[in-house]
Amino acid sequence: MLDLRLAACARFICPGHKVCDIGTDHAYLPCFLVKNQITRQVIAADVNEKPLSCARAHIREQGFSEQIRTLLSDGLSGIRAEEADDIVIAGMGGELIARIILSCSWAKDPQKHFILQPMTQADFLRRTLARHGFSILKEEPVAENGHFYSVFLCQWTGEAQELDELSALVGKVPQSSSPHRDAYLSFQADRMERIADGLSRSQKQNELAEHYRTLAADIRKLLQKPGKDDIL
Repeated sequence: MLDLRLAACARFICPGHKVCDIGTDHAYLPCFLVKNQITRQVIAADVNEKPLSCARAHIREQGFSEQIRTLLSDGLSGIRAEEADDIVIAGMGGELIARIILSCSWAKDPQKHFILQPMTQADFLRRTLARHGFSILKEEPVAENGHFYSVFLCQWTGEAQELDELSALVGKVPQSSSPHRDAYLSFQADRMERIADGLSRSQKQNELAEHYRTLAADIRKLLQKPGKDDIL
């Protein structure tokens, strides 16, 4: 059984596509995809041998050694373009995810789908993707163990753009129909208000504090609008 983050990643996989799971850890996601006949061909990759060894053991235990290939790879450097249609990069910081994608020679292909789950710096990742012509098609927010995450489905479109601060903070979450949508947006609004409260203790930072309060108010306005995407 997958945790909520990986389950959200699995929902973005296109049935029948070849999948590559970067930073696979114990290969829980690859095994789930094969077991549920979502795909028959998966590469489970990791940069370190120890987690890859754990992945191999779990794959053997599940009886999926023929369908899942393990690979020692630094990001996507060991993956050929023809080996993956859907690329999952989950459980890493947003900066590292961005670096993995931008260093891949074949990532700028509109036929490739990237399923991304940043643990931190989601706003940085959204901005970097947009700046380099990657468009986020959908997001599914997840609340788990008191933490809030978002899973992105994105692809290269060549439409480079600069996101404003609000768009970088919330992405496509306001359009989501996920049951965690409101909690995610409320968390972001609360975070902006905490930053504003900290800044307001200094008279020199009042203008910046007001900026963050405005961001919080703008996020709360989004809570009043229903989500649209059918992503579940």
